[in-house]
Amino acid sequence: MRHRQDGSRSEQRMNEGDNAQRSTLNVRRSRYGRGDDTTVAGLRQRFNRQFHGILLLAAATVGAAAFAAPDAVPFAPGGQWTFDGSLADSSGNGLHAGVAGEPQYVAARDGQALRLEGTAAGIPDAPGLRLARGLRLEARVRFDALAEGNAWTDVVMKGGYSRGEYVLRVNPESEGRQFGFFVNTGVWEQRVSGRARVVTNVWYDVAAGWDEQGLWLTVNGETTRVARSGQPTATWEPLRVGPFHGEIDALRVRHAGDGLQGGGLWPFEGDLRDRTGHGRDWRAAGASFVPADRGGRALNAASAAPELPSHADLQLAPGFRLDCAVLFNEVPATITPIVVKEGEYMLRLDAQSEGGQLAFFVNLNGNWEPRARAAQRIKPGIWHYVSARWNGFELTLEVNGERSEVMRAGVPRPGRAPLRLGRFNGAIDNLHIENPRPTVMRLRDLTTHAVLLHAGQPVRVSGQVINYAQTVTGCIVTVDLPPGVTCDTPVSVPLAPLVQGEPQAVEWVLRANTGQVATAALRLTANGETLHQAAKTLPFFGAADSARGTGAWAPPPRPDSMRAATYYVDSACGDNANSGMSPAAAWRDFTPVNGRTLGPGERLLLRRGSVFNQELALSARGTPEAWAEIGSYGEGARPVIRRNWDIDERCSLIESPDYLVVRGLTVCFAGKGFVVHYARGGHRGLLIEDCVAHHIEGLYRHNSHGIPEWLHRRGAPGDGSGSSGFGVSGSAASMLVLRDCEMFQCSSGFRFSGHDVTLDRVFCHDNFTHNTSPHPFLTSVWRAYLQNSVFDAAGWHAYAGTMGIMLANQNGLIIRNCHFLNQPDSGSHDEGGIDFEAGGDGCLIDRCTFRNNAGAAIEVLGLKSPQARNVEIANSRFIRNNVANKLGPSEIFIWGGSRDPEVCCSTGLIRDNGYVLKPGVLFFTNQAPALTRWTVTNNTRYATCEELDRALPLNDPPQVEAGREIWTDRPRVRLAGAVTDDARPAPARLAVHWELLHGPGTAAFDDPSAADTVALFSAPGDYQLRLVADDGELWRSALTTVHVLPPRTEVARAWTFEATHDKEGWSDWNLGTRDREWLDQKWACISRPVKHVAGGFYIVAVEESAEAHLLSADALGVSLASAPRFTICMQNHTGATHLRLRFTTDAEPSWAANLGTHFNVAARDPSPGLYTVDMSAVEGWHGRLKQLRLELADGAPVTGTCRIDYIWLGGPSRPWWRRMFGK
Repeated sequence: MRHRQDGSRSEQRMNEGDNAQRSTLNVRRSRYGRGDDTTVAGLRQRFNRQFHGILLLAAATVGAAAFAAPDAVPFAPGGQWTFDGSLADSSGNGLHAGVAGEPQYVAARDGQALRLEGTAAGIPDAPGLRLARGLRLEARVRFDALAEGNAWTDVVMKGGYSRGEYVLRVNPESEGRQFGFFVNTGVWEQRVSGRARVVTNVWYDVAAGWDEQGLWLTVNGETTRVARSGQPTATWEPLRVGPFHGEIDALRVRHAGDGLQGGGLWPFEGDLRDRTGHGRDWRAAGASFVPADRGGRALNAASAAPELPSHADLQLAPGFRLDCAVLFNEVPATITPIVVKEGEYMLRLDAQSEGGQLAFFVNLNGNWEPRARAAQRIKPGIWHYVSARWNGFELTLEVNGERSEVMRAGVPRPGRAPLRLGRFNGAIDNLHIENPRPTVMRLRDLTTHAVLLHAGQPVRVSGQVINYAQTVTGCIVTVDLPPGVTCDTPVSVPLAPLVQGEPQAVEWVLRANTGQVATAALRLTANGETLHQAAKTLPFFGAADSARGTGAWAPPPRPDSMRAATYYVDSACGDNANSGMSPAAAWRDFTPVNGRTLGPGERLLLRRGSVFNQELALSARGTPEAWAEIGSYGEGARPVIRRNWDIDERCSLIESPDYLVVRGLTVCFAGKGFVVHYARGGHRGLLIEDCVAHHIEGLYRHNSHGIPEWLHRRGAPGDGSGSSGFGVSGSAASMLVLRDCEMFQCSSGFRFSGHDVTLDRVFCHDNFTHNTSPHPFLTSVWRAYLQNSVFDAAGWHAYAGTMGIMLANQNGLIIRNCHFLNQPDSGSHDEGGIDFEAGGDGCLIDRCTFRNNAGAAIEVLGLKSPQARNVEIANSRFIRNNVANKLGPSEIFIWGGSRDPEVCCSTGLIRDNGYVLKPGVLFFTNQAPALTRWTVTNNTRYATCEELDRALPLNDPPQVEAGREIWTDRPRVRLAGAVTDDARPAPARLAVHWELLHGPGTAAFDDPSAADTVALFSAPGDYQLRLVADDGELWRSALTTVHVLPPRTEVARAWTFEATHDKEGWSDWNLGTRDREWLDQKWACISRPVKHVAGGFYIVAVEESAEAHLLSADALGVSLASAPRFTICMQNHTGATHLRLRFTTDAEPSWAANLGTHFNVAARDPSPGLYTVDMSAVEGWHGRLKQLRLELADGAPVTGTCRIDYIWLGGPSRPWWRRMFGK
């Protein structure tokens, strides 16, 4: 919405403007209806005592249905919110606001105000809030901070920018930073803006509206106007306050209409009357009423079964909507009707055997299914705010802010059956039925007729127009194109008369002059009225489809003449009192830099060898000529942002940057890794390269992780992403590059979306986080590249399935020269290579290899959403996939579980591939051949992998082994790494290098470019080393750890837990954990007990257990003379303050002897600690060790997680003759 602001502002005060100017916006003292309790004291007393529960953002309450206390105000359109310690709607209409989490209130000019910390409040949709002539909005606000550059600050908005009605905002700095008010009439401009610049820490009384003369805006008494015509765009979207940093002291929205819309409105305030004036009063004998949720009365549903005669306004038609509030005092076991019109529609509670959820049905073409079903089961004693809708093609049910949809088209059968309310032990309140019977037409199935779109070449774009309601004539579809894109055919396509349910095809031929991501806007009009608008974003590639941001490309160097600051941070030697402007004056942590915006050419450099346990939070405003940078300086291990292995922690949040490069970092042990969040679209330029992310985990579906101390926690706020090593979230930005980066032991290696996205030379592997490791995400991308990358066990275990990568809404995506390997079988769904989850248009998979995945190499799903179109799979190798006999079982699987042609609509070409099949597995399965269009041609089966490799000699990544973990008391250690390669691509140019990833000191390699070399370590401790092998296109790495012990120390036995799933003979007992079902939420899941080895740790979760323990293998045979010490490195994240180590020996093999000792540990330790126990004086510690038992509780039940890095037995070195004779 950054458009030029033109048109004259009227200097004359007009009637509405004068009224707005005279208003002091003291809504607490207004007479909104009748009754003296609309004074300040009255409102506070009446409403604050009645509202303490907080709904989720955009909670769906009761629409426009009125409720009132015994001294009720009459129903009036709109809503009013004082925010005096409450989010209640003081208009009496029940439109209570909601926020995520606990609301914060502060003292204001009059009473209290709602405090927003970059967050938003949501208010449910209602007729009185929708855009119409006569709309008036009033607010009192104050800002702590305002958006910079081209970003703006939303104050109040109905819907969103893609589907919205009106918005009051603060315009961007680049546009003058005044208040601006917009309405959507198919276009957002022209706006009306205030005269004065908005500043922080000042209260503003703002009123805005749209009347017959146009838009008006009054700011602190000064009014401006612009002429504005057009038809309003109405939606069912919620009203949103914010997000911004500051306070809102009051809000009122209303319009001049009477607001009494719909077929009926029944607030049940002690009677069964219809408040619309239509006279549709319920008939019921014995009806009684009970107190309602937030004051007023509600119908006692057990007292009567009211009935209402049929009327056309109550009959099912496109546009039908039903809102109400429902309370169950107890949960019925059987089907329970709530609102029913026999043969047409029904809101009911499903039987417990069906899930016990609220469900909404409509009868179309004689069929009741599929229904829309609520995400959660109902709970007794809790009010459920319900909004059920059918727009002609989609059925929607919203319960307490959680929305469920199902595609549902067909012809209703209006009948004369009465409308009835069900009888049950509970209550019904604020029932409202709307039935406007609008013209419902959609332009759907928009698609191109090419896999990739190239500049200079004609592109067919087609779609279908379908009418879901009454016959319409005189329709025209028009395409509007941006500069640089032309239409070879007429831009307007006239249509024949459209009867219900019969689609008509439309088509254009477009052409782009240059490579670009262009959006074609389509308008469906009839007799001058806009009936529907749609858009198709078209990713045009240049003449060559080479990816931006790959190869030798790099941002331009900072000009020598540029005077831009460089900031230095050193965790070991820095001081935050320093200037931070030189290595000698470095800061110690991120405190001085957090919250800053790096300007053009400015750099933030972290000293190598530094470890920071703090979130890095900043922004950047680089330019194409002078990028901002976050990088490193000095020598040693790359700087590390290492958190406390907690789900609510994040390593870094970079907000809305432009032209930023990030290099050479490691982020680890957090709920979120390195996250870039764009609050608004239009940002450009991001390069993340040569970075490592590991142990970023926990956030998938809510409470799915299985870690008891993380229950009911949702992660660090502010970015909306899950646990990803590298994540880009929020609005679409462009020119985003992730290259030469590695991620392992993450829930999701990465999450990327945007325009002009390139992922090059990514190594995503060994992500074995139990319960929460589904796959990386590449979603909502346009003109994107994924190339030269290796996905080796990129996911492991998740309730809804795992894959090498999940794609959704990918538009113009090239996947080239990538490997999808070894997706393991964890019992999850799918477990394959590439998942086309939903949507998208145009994807080329070229010269890729799929090998040894538990599921299908490629799946095209869809489930409830349209499938991907225009997929081409070519020149690729498929080698013995679907080893676990998953979908198909086949190498390529096209799902066809729906008979809906809007869902099963995929199209594609599979050509020139080679494959070696596992017995019983097919190459291709299409479950919906009648609905989808796939061409399979010139694909060849080979008997062996060697034959396939000779026929399709694609490059395989190097094989890398760093060697087993090493225990030594010497500072110089030989590293027995090994690397092999296939000498591709020619000429062979394999490069190898070692680096120190983590350690207490430095590591100097005799020859870092040799796999077999010697390293010198500066101090005792644990050093994690990384060996990388790179053939110029593909690369891999492997890890090992060298444990450098103090001089003259020997190890008798060690357990390192370095191999995934290998407990090295240990077992876990009496942990108290169990399968836990989280089915009463929108994204249902089951969490499984966590007790596995992954990422170098033996991880066990314990829940309320006093008997939890670990047991080693039996018959260890360790000479205890060589092991006077027991050492364990572990994170004890339970409440236990000491553990017990028990043992048996060959001489005393019975646990009844109770041999053992206690040792102290740190409770709720934020990081692994090293504990050494002197066993030399412990009774019975002699002879040969038979078995160990580590008891994780200290006598009382404990809850939490223990993560064990290693255990070893040993002590001071003994003379050779003692070792020989076991003395």
